Amino acid sequence: MSDRRLGSADLFPTDHPVEPAHMVGRAGDVDRVVSALLGGGNIVLAGPRRTGKTTVADAAMEACRRDGAYVATVDLFELVDASELAQSLTIRLLGNRAALKRALGEASGAGRQILAVLRQAAVARARHDLGDGVELVFEVGLDRQDPDDHARLRAALELADRLAQRDGKRVVIFFDEFQEIVGADKRFGDPDRITRLMRSVLQRSRGVSVLFAGSIEHLMRDLFAPTDRALSQFGAFHELAPITTAQWQTGIRARLGDDDTTITDDALDRVVSLGEGHPRATMLLIQQAHAGSVEELRREIDHALVVQALERAMRHERLRHDQQLELIRTLGRHAERMAIRVAAGAELYANLKPQQAARGLAGLHDRGLIAHGDRPGRWTVIDPLLRRYLASRRVEPLSFVRSASDSLTISDKSVS
Repeated sequence: MSDRRLGSADLFPTDHPVEPAHMVGRAGDVDRVVSALLGGGNIVLAGPRRTGKTTVADAAMEACRRDGAYVATVDLFELVDASELAQSLTIRLLGNRAALKRALGEASGAGRQILAVLRQAAVARARHDLGDGVELVFEVGLDRQDPDDHARLRAALELADRLAQRDGKRVVIFFDEFQEIVGADKRFGDPDRITRLMRSVLQRSRGVSVLFAGSIEHLMRDLFAPTDRALSQFGAFHELAPITTAQWQTGIRARLGDDDTTITDDALDRVVSLGEGHPRATMLLIQQAHAGSVEELRREIDHALVVQALERAMRHERLRHDQQLELIRTLGRHAERMAIRVAAGAELYANLKPQQAARGLAGLHDRGLIAHGDRPGRWTVIDPLLRRYLASRRVEPLSFVRSASDSLTISDKSVS
């Protein structure tokens, strides 16, 4: 046994997707998504951030690649306009060809610099095989109002089908944070125009499948469900299955084993119970428990370390929770009050008009902060750690509290 310990955040990452090999549960989700994509279907994953969508999507893309498909991943959250979207998609599509992948790897910048590298390497071959659209995409000017932006995007989308036909490969594209296509800033251009363009090209691309993921569920459903939308029924919605208690227990023990660390049965049960199946919360709790074991030079995590881990996790999340509270305050006059009431299990409509409470709940739901509870009219804050933070801010009388979560501490005067 080595005295050197592995990093807690490396064992249990919380701020970036988990590597497919270290994914806890969700193997069934990955298998179903891969089967659909390789079979020519399009899939839509929609749900709040930090609940495992991108982890599942990345694992599915890796499985498609191992099966021989060409893959391309584009995160719309990181892009500034349609021209950059076209360029990013093109680079990732061309990267499936070994010669072009090497050439692209030599590029140190974007736009014309990449084009210059391609010319030196393999652009002639690419143009011969795939058409002049390859070059068009890289001729990016500085004018963000360039009318050719959509022409470049069309060329990039058509490139996917050309690759599929020319190389005899299934091409799978993953658009992450796809709801950005209809963002308020309209940085990709008119949403209706761009979604019509995407559908017109992709529906004729028999060798191309698309995985769409988004973290604002109501926007994703608005894009793909209504019959008057360009992308109506263009992809089948896939609901991620919950990670079971047994899967968490097996996965946590396996990851701890990589650091020659064990966990007692009661401590493991407590971690899983506190995390409530929420991927990021559960990972953060066991991450902090492991960090505590490292600090105390221990190789076993017991119940006491888990109790400390909850306190550490709440401190770790304080800035994030403060930022989420600021977001909640932008959602409407009564959104903060409704968020705190939901978190504390309080009477939702006390001293408020029904429409005021309803607007607050709708805003919180649309932002992926709350979800429907186990009975009609009940709601819950999705992230159990955020729920604790919000409940701690309650100052209304206990008489308004109807059935707070048993994980919360309620005094005889207020929730603190």
